[in-house]
Amino acid sequence: MEWIKSECGTDALESEELWHTGIRIGGNAYFCPVSLGRSISYGLWLVMFISLLAAVWINTNVQSPALLGLYAVPVLIFALFVFNVYLVGAFSAGVTALWVYFTGTGWPGIAGAGGLLLLALLVQRVVIVSRRNFRQREEYEELFMNTILSFSKSIDARDPYTAFHSKNVADYAREIAIELGLSKQETEAVHLAGLIHDIGKIGTPESILKKESRLTEEEYDIMKRHAEDGYQIIKGIKRLQELGVTAMVRHHHERMDGKGYPMGLKGDDIPLGARILAASDSFDAMTTNRSYRAKLSTETAAEELRRHSGTQFDPEVAQALLRVLVRQGKLPTAEPQAAGQVQPAWTR
Repeated sequence: MEWIKSECGTDALESEELWHTGIRIGGNAYFCPVSLGRSISYGLWLVMFISLLAAVWINTNVQSPALLGLYAVPVLIFALFVFNVYLVGAFSAGVTALWVYFTGTGWPGIAGAGGLLLLALLVQRVVIVSRRNFRQREEYEELFMNTILSFSKSIDARDPYTAFHSKNVADYAREIAIELGLSKQETEAVHLAGLIHDIGKIGTPESILKKESRLTEEEYDIMKRHAEDGYQIIKGIKRLQELGVTAMVRHHHERMDGKGYPMGLKGDDIPLGARILAASDSFDAMTTNRSYRAKLSTETAAEELRRHSGTQFDPEVAQALLRVLVRQGKLPTAEPQAAGQVQPAWTR
């Protein structure tokens, strides 16, 4: 998952952004020593330039070979950002040798050179350890997320009528997010939420999931618990909280008119990602065969989106989904129609 691999204590996802949030290690690989944030990373670059200017000013005004060692500070910071971390020690040794050459072999020069080399090796060690820890954390997070996604797939596998439902919802949600001009991170977060939006159904009785007739009121109340149950399952995952995925999963059955569940949120109080999932979820449910009804045609499902725009669905989200369907060739170009009367949600 791209968002896991680029975790750097910031919201950056693309490699060019990671230059500001992590350290480049030999080519295209990036990692974050001790979770460098963007402000800390900018701070290091600032320290490098300030120390360079200070070294130039001091050596211009005070003629002393020993002061040439001041150039080592910006040089080492630059080396850490640019060169492979395993070359920092060798690079530092070369800088130290040059320092000894210019300052002489006296006690002050040797002591300063030794201190500089020790500092460089210490920084190198911290970077190596932090890189290893970062990779381990990445592996653990990826393993955990794969487990969560496996749970989600197991939900779909329980009902042959919804075997690809989560993937379809995630794909629609991503296309809607792109159509709405959301950022890459927001788009990937919505896609991830789509993959696990029904994870709470792991606790829903199979007799209800596969029931071929209309659910009773009591059964429907049990079915509705899956939104809150899904939130409870993933709420402790910090990264999903930061991405807003937990809120999307919790509120993907809310309605614009406040008649949804589990909290009856209304309008803009519903997270945008949840509004995107609501339209994606309903559209896929309408166009998929279910145990209790046959699927609707794409045109009929699109008409339902238009009719319930503003009541069940966010109008902008519904319009974005319709544009996606037109772009994908699933719908002919047509003018959106006005919102109609309130109807029950299509999805269970």
